[in-house]
Amino acid sequence: MEIKNISTFLKIVEFNNFTRAAESLGYSQAAVTAQIKALESELGVPLFDRVGKRIYLTHQGKAFLPYAKRILNDEAEALESVRPGGTLKGELTICSASSYASKILPGILLEFRRLHPEVVITVKVSDFVDDNIQKLRQGEIDFLTCLDEPKTYEGLRVATNAPVSTVFVTHPGNPLLKKKKHSISQVIESEFIASDREIGYCALLERELGRRGMELKPAMEIGSVDAIIRVIRGGYGTALLPEYMVKDHLETRELVSLDVTDLKIELTAPLLCSRDRWLSPVMKEYIRIVDSTSF
Repeated sequence: MEIKNISTFLKIVEFNNFTRAAESLGYSQAAVTAQIKALESELGVPLFDRVGKRIYLTHQGKAFLPYAKRILNDEAEALESVRPGGTLKGELTICSASSYASKILPGILLEFRRLHPEVVITVKVSDFVDDNIQKLRQGEIDFLTCLDEPKTYEGLRVATNAPVSTVFVTHPGNPLLKKKKHSISQVIESEFIASDREIGYCALLERELGRRGMELKPAMEIGSVDAIIRVIRGGYGTALLPEYMVKDHLETRELVSLDVTDLKIELTAPLLCSRDRWLSPVMKEYIRIVDSTSF
């Protein structure tokens, strides 16, 4: 089997489209079709079903997919084993949760760029963990950093993992601050501002409240953490946020933390990659830099 045909097969799986795969590889669509036909002929089975304008992996195509990834990984590892040492070169595609991308990731990128200026890095920002994990499994991205509850991820490698503290914050003029300690019911009923309720720490908060028979009825729902911080600094509301996003504002007393005695939301920031993926020197170096970064 020719490596280029296997590479084309994986690119079609990535885009789920022959035309887009051809464009990304710099081939004509006819050339891509011919490569897949040659691969199917060698294997003796069809790899794709074509229904109208859409394509689907056949049962045989799904079975062949992990082997195709392994073949390309083995080829890359073999080439790396005989390549002279020196400057790291290559590409890296990262997907990150928005708040992490806003506050933590820039320092990581600057350090990586300082050490390895010839590596091209692409960063995608998204908070939809399930969709991002699917992209990771399909090979569309190399790494995913998300904010999630501590758990395992089927078929994925947790390259690094860091605990993330969350904090309930408000503005200095909030009457709640007349008391030193607060219950979660008091906090969520005091002009509470929710981030996106379907994902991340706000979803965890809502699930935990549901277990206690409580309902979250926020005064506002804002999808941007930066916007939430600006609103609270302007003198309105309370919110649950990652501590690293508000640390500077807490130190200047623009924001004040609330001591909520009966609820803690535990988060982690795992760096995820495919378990089947060969870790190139570029990927290993990115893992090293992430692992050495403190929040």
